[in-house]
Order: sequence, then C-alpha cells, then structure tokens
Amino acid sequence: MTDFGSIWKTIREVDVVAIRHEAEHDVIVACVGDPAALEHVRGLLLHGPDRYAQQLTALGLVGFDQVSERERLITQADLLVVALDAGAILGAAEVAGLDRLAALRPQSRILVTFGERSGDAAPWLDRLDPRHMTFVEPRAAEAAEQLATAVLTALPAGFHLAAARRLPGLRSTFARRLTAEVSLSNAAFTVASGVPSLVPILGIPISAADTVVLTKNQALMVYRLALAFGAPPEFQKRMMEITPVIGAAVVWRQVAGGLVGLVPGYGILPKTAVAYAGTYITGRAAELWYATGIVSKTDLQRFRNEATAKARGVTEQMTRQAREARGKAGRGARGATSGLRRTVGRVVPRRRKPAP
Repeated sequence: MTDFGSIWKTIREVDVVAIRHEAEHDVIVACVGDPAALEHVRGLLLHGPDRYAQQLTALGLVGFDQVSERERLITQADLLVVALDAGAILGAAEVAGLDRLAALRPQSRILVTFGERSGDAAPWLDRLDPRHMTFVEPRAAEAAEQLATAVLTALPAGFHLAAARRLPGLRSTFARRLTAEVSLSNAAFTVASGVPSLVPILGIPISAADTVVLTKNQALMVYRLALAFGAPPEFQKRMMEITPVIGAAVVWRQVAGGLVGLVPGYGILPKTAVAYAGTYITGRAAELWYATGIVSKTDLQRFRNEATAKARGVTEQMTRQAREARGKAGRGARGATSGLRRTVGRVVPRRRKPAP
C-alpha cells in the first residue's frame, strides 16, 4: 500500500497539458494513386485496435485524373502517400500526374508500391526518388507494420501521437516504439544518477528520488498510449482505470524480485535492469489494456519474460558505455592535471636545496 500511495502521489503531480495538445494537433495525410492500391492503403491505415471508436479524420483519396483539383490539399498535407502497384503499366495521363506530384511540395511524402520490385517492374519506377519508396507485399503478415513504420518515419516526431490517435493502423507500431524509447530513457537515467540507495530486503540499488522520476516517466508514457489508442483525454480517469491493471508491473519490489538473479552482487547494472524492465512491462501492459480492455496474469508473465530478456543486453551495453565514458573523462582530467603541473613548474621554479 505504501508503494501505491507514493506512485499515486507522484502521478497526481504530472502536468499533461502539453501532451493533450500534441494529441489533438491536426494531421493531414493525403493519399494519391490507383484505386486498388489506394483502398489497400486505406485499409492498412484505418484497420487496427479501436476500442474507443475514435472519430477518424477521413483520408484524402485522389486519383491521378483528379490531381489538379486537389493540389492545394496535397501541398498543405503533412504527409503525402503515393500508392501504386509496382507491376502496373501507367498511361500517359497517369505519368503526367506523377510528374505534377513531383513538382508539389508537401511537408513529407512516401511512395508505397505493392509487390516486389523485379527486372520486370514498370519503367516509371525509375522516375521516382528511391529514398522515399517503401515496397509492401500486401499479402504479407508484416504489411501493416511496414506501412506504419514508413508513415511514422516520414512524419515529424511531434506528429506521431496525433497520427496514431487518428489512424488505428499506426497504433501498435507507435506503442512499441514509445515503450522502447521510454524504457531506454529510464535505464539511461539510472546509469547517470548512480544513487546507491537500496530497495529494502532485495538490496537492488534504486532510491526514492529515482522512483519519483521513473514513475513520472511511466505515467506520461501510459497517458500517451491512452491517447494514441483513442481514449478520452481525462488524465486522472485514465490513471485510475489502468493502475489496478499495471500495479503488479509498476511496484519496483516485484520487478526487482524477478531480476534479482540477473547479475551477482550490487551496483549500477541491476538498478538499470530494474528501471528498464519495470518501464517495459508497464508499457506493454498499458498497450494491451487500451487496445483490448483485457490484461491477464499470463500476459503480465509474458511481458516480464520479454523484459528480463531485453534488460540483460540493454543494461550491459549501457553500463559498458558509461564506464568507457568515465574512463575517457578520467584520462582527460589526469592529462589536464599533469599539464597544469608542468605549467606551474615552468612559471614557479622549484626551490633548490642549499649547498652543504
């Protein structure tokens, strides 16, 4: 109960106004291409977890013969998606439409071509910038993830949350990215802080001050996940509904208990592992909750297993890099000290001993 009280006190102090504004930001995604490819893109972007039945902003679907009528929309779009069949043979009007698109300047653009590019691919592909091309096999199981990754990569980072809130097809990919980023951030914080306080009984190095920062980061992550999955923006309501679900994942003693055998002895490594794993489990549990409304004990155990496997490699790499950085800093400091001593020696001659 003490753990839950501290966590809830920390959560109540979190300022989420900026995150709410970020989620409510307008994002314009315009799509242009042949009808079959356009409908497939629409399905991939709009099909996904939508537990809260969020009102979606319709995607602009533009045929090549309509490009001139929609140029204003395209130039104002935050992202232009060009959807085509890699093996299609385009007519003169369609090629002219591609040329007009190349002259426009939307904020960002990607070309989604369905099917594998081969030696028999349509010659018009050579007219396009390969840096903006993403090949998607529509029948592949990873087609939706490929498209979501391409869209999130093309959009500015500040638009990712708003785009996921409006397009269910982006939500799972966005959630995995966010959980990974915040888990690494929390692990990096513990490496940087290096506070030697211990969790009682288990002796894992993590202090009360650390817990406040880690818990705030987790709360902000969970709130972003809630908004991304279309949940209403009331922060405290979202926290109240999720706390019983992720409570077992958030309590640091339980996370530490699962990782106490990760490495022998004490030090920065187990502390970093606890921070990473606790954040990862929280993010994965919140993702599943906001997607389906159901998180079982089996799910939590699966997330703990995933976290333990990931935590080992991440924490070992981080602590190795931290030691190398400290070593370089120490060598630099020693070099500077030696240089200072030599300089002082030249400016102030050493006192000679008197002759006997």
